[in-house]
Amino acid sequence: MRLSPTRLAAATLLVATALSAQATAAGWHFITTDRGVRVYDKPDPKRDVPMFKGVATLDAPIIQLLAILGDVKRSCEWNPACVHAKLVRKDTDFKMLFHLRLKGPWPVSDRDAILSTDATVSRGGKVVDAIFRAIKYPRIKPASGVVRFPRLIGRYHMVAVSPTRTRVVYTIDSESGGWLPAWVVRYATKKVPVGTLDGLRRQAKKTKGQYAAFVKKHTPAAPPAGPTGTRTAPGAAPGVAPAKGAPTAPGGGR
Repeated sequence: MRLSPTRLAAATLLVATALSAQATAAGWHFITTDRGVRVYDKPDPKRDVPMFKGVATLDAPIIQLLAILGDVKRSCEWNPACVHAKLVRKDTDFKMLFHLRLKGPWPVSDRDAILSTDATVSRGGKVVDAIFRAIKYPRIKPASGVVRFPRLIGRYHMVAVSPTRTRVVYTIDSESGGWLPAWVVRYATKKVPVGTLDGLRRQAKKTKGQYAAFVKKHTPAAPPAGPTGTRTAPGAAPGVAPAKGAPTAPGGGR
């Protein structure tokens, strides 16, 4: 069923209102919308820098976005704050260490961190959680004049809206490693989520089709089709769709 433009606009408004209410209820405060990214912060009186997050729906498949996040050597192509990104160690496509240096707005010093990453793909490839956090790694020292983050934890929570669209919630929890002017904190809170998600959007368009092998490798296989073309449901005989309302074997989801 197709929705009329009026009903579609109303539905969109209802969803946006619900998301805003959920964010406020969790202690998040809406700040602004810029380039299709809704920005929130979560102040803490004991900390100089609030937690902040950006929320956007990107026109890109979910596993392609995961591939972009894991392609460390190309991070500076799309992250506007990136000065240097170098892979230190790679255990798997999801678990790795890399060195990241971010540009500080004048007169603030650049920041850097050694980041440990991990990611999970669940719900048949429709949900991805990609997390990175700063760790102590004395083998790599900050360059002269660069301040190392004492705390930096980030998360990309992604949900496939369709095969070609993904809702992304990007969250940052950090400590700066030194005093920051209030205007810098305000700047970072507003600009970092927007720059990151808008950059990710542009990189997805730029790299369309370039991560085909990664996407194929990490997209869960669909249930096998039976002889009649129906998908075999858990607990059902191959090629036989369970009757409407009929129970399935444990794990069948009914």
